[in-house]
Amino acid sequence: MSTVSQPQACFASRYHQISTMSAPLALRDLGRAGMMPRQSSDLGTKMRRIFLSACLAVLAASAAARAQECDRSDDSQQMMNICAGEDYQAADARLNAAYQALIGSDDADGRKLLQAAQRAWIAFRDAECSHSTAASAGGSIHAMEVSQCLTRLTNDRIKQLAASANCEEGDANCASPGADESGEVQ
Repeated sequence: MSTVSQPQACFASRYHQISTMSAPLALRDLGRAGMMPRQSSDLGTKMRRIFLSACLAVLAASAAARAQECDRSDDSQQMMNICAGEDYQAADARLNAAYQALIGSDDADGRKLLQAAQRAWIAFRDAECSHSTAASAGGSIHAMEVSQCLTRLTNDRIKQLAASANCEEGDANCASPGADESGEVQ
């Protein structure tokens, strides 16, 4: 005769089945088998859920109330930071449109080269703005300076992409969009 009792054998067999399942299924099956307590649906649990939902709604409403639009007549640092951020967002949207137009007109090799160039430019832009605004780090003006740097470099990149879009194949002047007629960089 076996030394393992009927309930122990059943438990061992059930444990083996559960241990080979994924975690959510195993937990569900443990609950069905009576091995895990079921969550009660009492009034306290419902009240906690309602309270948490209300807290989340209040937090979302307060975040929306704090989000402001740019008011250029307000000379507070907070408003200048907001305006500089909006300026950058607008420049970034124009850059994305210029990039999409240019990448759509390239062949597969040209797309790969443009993607690599754009990724390298983004890394340069971010590093350049981090470096050039390091002196104001921690200050209230820092966000504005970073946004202004990003906007300036983004506008420069838009000009580069626009010049590249207007290049004809073999035109040596298109290789450096910042160069004037004499070939000197401005």
